Amino acid sequence: MDVVAALVSGEYDGEELATAVEAAGPEVVVGMLALASHEDPDVRVRAVATLPILCHGDPPTPEMVAVAVRLTTDPATTVRDWATFVLAQQFREVGTPELRDALAARFDDVDRETRQEALVGLAYRRDPRALPRVRAALTRRSGDVWQLEIVAAGAIGDPELHPLVMTHRSGWDDPAAALQADAACRLTDSRGPGDDLLDGVADLYRRRASGMRDGDGIRAWSLMDVLLDVAPHRAPELYDAVAARLAGDEPALAELRQASALAQLADEAR
Repeated sequence: MDVVAALVSGEYDGEELATAVEAAGPEVVVGMLALASHEDPDVRVRAVATLPILCHGDPPTPEMVAVAVRLTTDPATTVRDWATFVLAQQFREVGTPELRDALAARFDDVDRETRQEALVGLAYRRDPRALPRVRAALTRRSGDVWQLEIVAAGAIGDPELHPLVMTHRSGWDDPAAALQADAACRLTDSRGPGDDLLDGVADLYRRRASGMRDGDGIRAWSLMDVLLDVAPHRAPELYDAVAARLAGDEPALAELRQASALAQLADEAR
């Protein structure tokens, strides 16, 4: 399949396109970057949305980042939204001043989703410009708060946000949003993420080391997984707290060290 031609036409089978993109070489990347200047905003959306897939698990190239940054100022709302999403969340490992400034420039975008993507993107990078915006979101006179704003609060993790986040801990219909609200409360709590969470994860690794079923420990891990996604820089602290609970239980400690995403993230963050 000619990936570039397919994206221009908009006529393609999704599965076939995904396979072609996965196998694409550098020449397709060049063509995709050129599509970012196409006159049709739908084509520009498809182009910027495909860039992260073309990374094939590697960090984006400077050219990819530069194109996405440029498209955050596109006249079409859908293009700005997608470009901001790509920078904020899919190019999350990139923290250049140019990228951060592009996100900050979208704080007052007319499109709400674009504003929220920009906010969570800077919060992930712990940029100080995000804190006052998160505080303002959590204290709206209407009482409304959006899911990405709660995620941003957790990513920042500032204890001064804790009482504000607590007012939004319940009332979420979406289970994923409810987990993220719980995670944000724990990540902003100056006392730590909670003994119930840490004890639950420790129990999970005791069970696994003993060949037992996961039991209720898997619930604790589901929440821990959200904390690690929102605030991976907290992994060393969380790992050490769980390991302390397993002190003296060498099989469980070995299970934690050798077979846990928590240990891997802690090593990467140290």
